[in-house]
Amino acid sequence: MTHVLVHPAETARPKSLENRPVRAARARRAGVKALSAVIRYDGIVIVAGTVTVGFDAIVNNDGPLANLSAPGAFLAALALIGALYVIDAAANELIDWINPDRWDGDSTYALAEEIGQIRGDIDSGADPEEIEHSLRTSGLLETTGALTRRLAVAFAAQGEEDQAKRLYASALHLRKADEVLGHGRAGDEPADDAREDLQ
Repeated sequence: MTHVLVHPAETARPKSLENRPVRAARARRAGVKALSAVIRYDGIVIVAGTVTVGFDAIVNNDGPLANLSAPGAFLAALALIGALYVIDAAANELIDWINPDRWDGDSTYALAEEIGQIRGDIDSGADPEEIEHSLRTSGLLETTGALTRRLAVAFAAQGEEDQAKRLYASALHLRKADEVLGHGRAGDEPADDAREDLQ
């Protein structure tokens, strides 16, 4: 099982996550890493343990698997698979509950909904010149480009170069779009202090 950190749209933020002290974020991130490792490796550990016990039963004719019948072996395999799913599900639930980063960027969902409503306004007869003027002067593309470039810097600092390159390319497209509208500064390079904050 692979845990997806991004929550679905319109999912309510749990009350249990609100107003938690910032100083606890580092400990919660460590917990998320540990639980993610459990999800990643628990199957390997269970298989390795079963093989070890089985090998011991064959060599020494002793242990819990020594006198296991075929139906018993089948039931034992089902029990191990069930245990694996239970462990993964419990670890995922704990990750969702303690992850301090799960709800970062929530405002993007609301922003996308607002822009979708504006698109609907055009279909309903809104003045396209006013909307174009607002799009150009609000700095929406500039801000989105700068956010995208900052994300690229953050991913590059984590060593995820492929993702950083994709984000840099997206920032470049946003910058070009902003230039076409006449604003022309989307995705500018973040200042040195901003880079330091991201590392």
